[in-house]
Amino acid sequence: SHVSVCTVVMVTCYGNPGNPDLSCSTQARSSMRTSTQTQQEHLQPCLLRSGGREGTSSRLTSTDLSPGPSSKFRHIQGAVMHRDTHITNIRSLNLTTPGECDGFCVNRQRVAVPLAISGGQIAVLEVRLPGRLPDTALPTIQNSVSVVDFCWDPFDSHRLAVAGDDAKIRVWQVPEGGLKETLTEPELILQGHTEKIYSIKFHPLASGLLVSSSYDLSVRLWSLESGEQVKLLTGHQDQVFGLAWSPDGRLLATVCKDGKVRIYDPRKSSEPVQEGPGPEGHRGARLVWVCDGSFLLVSGFDSRSERVLYLFSANHLSSGAVSSTPVNISPSTLIPYYDPDTSIVILTGKGDTRVYIYELIPEEPYFIECSSFNSPEPHKGLAFLPKTECNVREVEVAVALMLTKTSIEPVAFRVPRVKKEFFQDDVYSDTVVWWEPALTASSWLAGSNGQHNKMSLKPEDMMPVSEAPKEAPVRKYLPSSVYLEEKTDEQKKEEVNF
Repeated sequence: SHVSVCTVVMVTCYGNPGNPDLSCSTQARSSMRTSTQTQQEHLQPCLLRSGGREGTSSRLTSTDLSPGPSSKFRHIQGAVMHRDTHITNIRSLNLTTPGECDGFCVNRQRVAVPLAISGGQIAVLEVRLPGRLPDTALPTIQNSVSVVDFCWDPFDSHRLAVAGDDAKIRVWQVPEGGLKETLTEPELILQGHTEKIYSIKFHPLASGLLVSSSYDLSVRLWSLESGEQVKLLTGHQDQVFGLAWSPDGRLLATVCKDGKVRIYDPRKSSEPVQEGPGPEGHRGARLVWVCDGSFLLVSGFDSRSERVLYLFSANHLSSGAVSSTPVNISPSTLIPYYDPDTSIVILTGKGDTRVYIYELIPEEPYFIECSSFNSPEPHKGLAFLPKTECNVREVEVAVALMLTKTSIEPVAFRVPRVKKEFFQDDVYSDTVVWWEPALTASSWLAGSNGQHNKMSLKPEDMMPVSEAPKEAPVRKYLPSSVYLEEKTDEQKKEEVNF
């Protein structure tokens, strides 16, 4: 229905008369076309081959057209699950949590969301009980002070650590079956910081070990076994934007407003063992270890306040970023989630509608951009469930809960595949059982190192796609001889009757 005019184009390449490959003359006559794509198909070969000034010739080589590395996740699709799985009618949600806080947190069984009610109240909702919440007040955890950050213990789905602006960390125990009544007495209170806390993180392997950063410019390690501070890390000159444990739990990385990225070995020194230049912008930053702990991914801002992703070698921080990729201009910091099984990172910011996805590789070009996901309305953020919550029959590689102004909605990220009846073992490697501790806090502090077990996600009744029987190629069209052969009168009658 769309009609456009293709203009007259004449391109002449002058080359060596003895070599006919180096000369060409192309003319596209003026005609009516049904789409602009037809124009491009005529123009592209001429534009590519004309290449240089008059009297010269430019020939394409294989390197000129070589594509970059491809990703099996390039066409990953995000989709909000059916509304029957949503938790709706969340009232009085706190939408102004500090930039260092993820905004809410989840584990396999429950989700914790902060409420804009005096007393630093947190609602705890059961993931397995979707539906509309009652209009009446919910039972909550009352911290009596404003909440600045909170996170679930990865090894105890009932334990929630909450940092308050009174420089204390309160550890709460949610009863079996969920929160039925308001809690006012924490299980444990950790004290030691002299000013408000920025953020808290549990150790990925050792049970009962927590790290915190504060306005007093210190980073402290706490043992929940003893209820006391066990390590004090120094060296920061300004606000600590983010903390991240290495996958093996030996090292701790930080990104700071003073423009530095640091790596600590907490059991050996209170000072950083490595230090290097970080993002130039001062709006905020996050970091996560990627590629089996070989690199640090930092999401931050450049000097022009543009959101940028930086990749640092974990062994050569002082050399600066080995690669970076700009994202866009927006005031909120991109919060990264990294899946070590697929090496994809999923990022979004508070108040964003777009979710960015990249595959990370330990060599050039480092970042491979994949399809992004757009939510219907601005969201507060994403929090990801364990890998075992993925439906491998639908080739889901990640499942997150998305927090909006009044609801929590599951979002599945799927890889398009044709043979879904087979287990996609090229997508699903054995996954780490990170919800089981590898050692205790006291063992880790004494110098021991642990390692998580791994498990397969393959259901017993599915065959791996790598073992699927090879199918014979199917011809889309019959040989031309079939169409050209003369048919007898009897054959023609049979076709008509059929």
